[in-house]
Amino acid sequence: MSVSIQDAKVPTFANFVIGGISGVTAQIATHPMDVLKIRMQVSRNTLRDTAFQTFSTNGVRGFYTGLSAAVLRQLTYTTSRLGIYTTLLDIGNQHFGYLNYVTMISLGMIAGMMGSFIGTPTDLILIRMVADINLPAEKRKNYKNAVSGIFDIWKTEGFTGLWRGAVPTMGRAAIVNGAQLGTYTRAKMMLQDTGYIQNGISLQFAAALMSSIITCFASIPVDVAKTRIQNWRQSTKSPNIMAMIVNIVRTEGLISLWRGFLPYYSRAAPNTVITMVCADQLHQMYLTFFPVS
Repeated sequence: MSVSIQDAKVPTFANFVIGGISGVTAQIATHPMDVLKIRMQVSRNTLRDTAFQTFSTNGVRGFYTGLSAAVLRQLTYTTSRLGIYTTLLDIGNQHFGYLNYVTMISLGMIAGMMGSFIGTPTDLILIRMVADINLPAEKRKNYKNAVSGIFDIWKTEGFTGLWRGAVPTMGRAAIVNGAQLGTYTRAKMMLQDTGYIQNGISLQFAAALMSSIITCFASIPVDVAKTRIQNWRQSTKSPNIMAMIVNIVRTEGLISLWRGFLPYYSRAAPNTVITMVCADQLHQMYLTFFPVS
C-alpha cells in the first residue's frame, strides 16, 4: 500500500455511507435526551417535570417517541452533511494543503446547510411527533410513523409544507456543523501537535468532546427558535427565526434561549462523540479492508 491509512482518502460514496451509519448509531443511543430537549423547548417545564410527564404518559416507550423519524432524519441529514464535509475537506487538503480553522468551519457550515435542507421534512416530523404530548388530545397529529407523517403533511399542507422551518433549520445546521465539524478537525490536529495523544480512539474522543461544548453553547438559541417555529400551531403565519428569538427574549427572558441546555448537551456530547468516533473508525476499517494503492 503506497498511501498510509492516516493519509489515504476513501471514495466519495463511502463518505456518505459512513456518515449515515455513524448518524443512525448515535441517534439510537441518544434519542431519549432528544425527546426531553424538544419537549422542554415547546413548554416551560423543567427537565424533571418533562421526564416525569413522558414516563407517566407512555412509560419507557415514551422516551423513544419519534424514533422512526429520527432514524430517517439521520439517513438524510447526517448522511449528507458528513459525506459532503468529508469530501470537501479531502478536496481542500488535496488542492490547498493545510486548511486553517476558519476554512474548516466554513466547509462545515456549507455541508450543514445542504444536509439540513435535504433532511428538513424528517426533522419536521420528528418535532411534531415528540411535541404532540404537550397538546390537547383533539389537536394532536398522532402520526403513526415518519412515513405516514410525511404523507399527511403533503396532503394537508402541500408539498412545500414539508419544508416548514427550512430557513431556521439551515441556520441552526450552519452553526452546529461549522462548530462541530470544524472544531473537531482542528482539535484533532491541535491535540496531535501536543504529542500527548496519538491518532486513535482517545484522540477522537477528546476532540469530539471539545467540539460538543462549543457547538452546544453556540447553537441552542437557534435550535429553540427552530423548534418553536416547526411546532407553530396558531392560525397566523409563523414568524421568522429572528422574530421568534426576539419574542422569546421579550416574553420569557434571555436565559430562555438556552432552555433545555442540560438535555441538549447530554444528548449532543455523546451524540458528537459516537458520530465522530464511528465515522473515523469506519474510515480506518474501510482503508484496512480496501487499501488505496
